[in-house]
Amino acid sequence: MKRIVLLLSIFQILYCNQAKEVSIDASKSLVGLGLDLTLSNQLQPTDNGVEFVAVGVACSLWTSKDGIAWTASSGSSVFPDCSGGSLYSVTYGNGLFVAIGTVTGDFTSRTNNCGLWTSSDALTWTRISCPNSTTYPSQGNLPLRTISYGSVGGVNKFIATGSKFLYGSGEKLYMIQSLDGVTWTVIETIAGVDYGTVDASCITAIYNNTVYCSMEVGSYTAILRYNPAATINALESFPPSGSSIGSIVWNPPTASPYEMTTFQFFRSRSNDFYLVGTRASDSVSVSSKMNSNGTWPASVATGFGANNRPNGFASDSSGNIYTFGYNCRWAYSSNQGASWTAFSTLDTCGGSSGYNDWMSATYSTRLNRIVTVGDSGSIGTTGISPTLSSDWTYLQVAGFNLEMTSVTSKSN
Repeated sequence: MKRIVLLLSIFQILYCNQAKEVSIDASKSLVGLGLDLTLSNQLQPTDNGVEFVAVGVACSLWTSKDGIAWTASSGSSVFPDCSGGSLYSVTYGNGLFVAIGTVTGDFTSRTNNCGLWTSSDALTWTRISCPNSTTYPSQGNLPLRTISYGSVGGVNKFIATGSKFLYGSGEKLYMIQSLDGVTWTVIETIAGVDYGTVDASCITAIYNNTVYCSMEVGSYTAILRYNPAATINALESFPPSGSSIGSIVWNPPTASPYEMTTFQFFRSRSNDFYLVGTRASDSVSVSSKMNSNGTWPASVATGFGANNRPNGFASDSSGNIYTFGYNCRWAYSSNQGASWTAFSTLDTCGGSSGYNDWMSATYSTRLNRIVTVGDSGSIGTTGISPTLSSDWTYLQVAGFNLEMTSVTSKSN
């Protein structure tokens, strides 16, 4: 009878540990097996349930378990050594949240002002040392602008980009990489870029083992492409000839992360690769989806409206894709970007809550929930595939009206 009770207890432990990896040795006794399972349960790291993480100016952090209830905090008690700095981008990979930006001041505060922090639970953050460049030793390390995680040359890694080292043509950007989020190296061999201000960077996206980084310096109509396994490492003119996206306009960079945007790339959950930018002739935002052979079509999709360059992007499990832009505007496409339906309000954003710009968006597979963030601590969230403004909930954390620059989810 005791053996039956013990066996039932083991089954109960197995059930409670069904989401954990457990090694079972069939040669062990029931008692030994029970002890193994109990120890396995105790040694597994505790998941506090935080799914969404957002960052912003003034060393600020927002966290949420469900995308609806949020907690906000800021300062050096959150991000060690961060004093008056700004965080511009956050991502999740290799079991870590990684946030980047500056330690003090804005993006124009340069030498040795690289801000890089990691956290396994989004609550306790550790500052990570930024590597110095051997090519530009006098520059030390520089502020970081964007970070992405994905397969580059067949290897999963973090890629973060920062300021340009020097003004002249052919000088390089501060671009760093890490396999684990803890140990970082400078990509010293990255291709040089053309002339332009040092107070700008490029916006990263990873697709098909390749880094695509849309430039914010020089001609503003170029990209860095980097894939060491395929010997791709070049500054390339963009958009390519033969495509009507060639008329896309750039926006000159400034010290503000809300103006330091050009055309951007976005990879959807269905592994399609999109470009979104603004057409020079009429200031209408357009999108284009890369062909399966890696070329870009000679046509674009519109529907976002004038003066509405999207800044944030997301796609859900239903195959829909979403963009988020200026003055509370958002748009969705249910046909892989062939056409878009745009809205000028998102719940009360654009109505009783006033107007704010959306800056970033993410989707949680685990919760089937989209979150977008922006100015004044603005958060938009929905748990369905939205087709109406009323499908969203607009909210803010009381007492926190700081600008939010980036958001990510653990199960994006």
